[in-house]
Amino acid sequence: MKRYFIDANIMLDALLQREGHDPQEAVRLLAMGEKRQVRLFTTSNSMGVVLYHLQRSDADKKGLRLRNAQRIIIDLLACVEVVPVDAEHFRQSAASTFGDIEDGAQYFAVAAVSALDGVVSRDPDYDGHIGTKRITAAQALRAVK
Repeated sequence: MKRYFIDANIMLDALLQREGHDPQEAVRLLAMGEKRQVRLFTTSNSMGVVLYHLQRSDADKKGLRLRNAQRIIIDLLACVEVVPVDAEHFRQSAASTFGDIEDGAQYFAVAAVSALDGVVSRDPDYDGHIGTKRITAAQALRAVK
């Protein structure tokens, strides 16, 4: 079974249907995670970014908007495994070649849990710093088939 680290921008592409960023491929990849056809890992940091986008305003934190955000997060958690990022991962990243220390910490956190077949992200900050390739959601889908 393929194992991927999926970062916040891919989850947001799926959830917000962002044009020009493979939203349908991101949705299909998450669905495969839910069906356990692929293992998708994300981090507590990436989940925080998703929550930030779902709950930016005070209005997003009550009533129908709150219930919608709660439903989205519960559904998302059925698709991905959340890995905590701790101080050691930030230390590893700070001592590495990563320019974006947070991205490095996330990568090291997930890589410590499982060997990865790829990092599904649009963020070029991973390029040249990881032990696997950065791929798009569409590339991940093709690799699974």
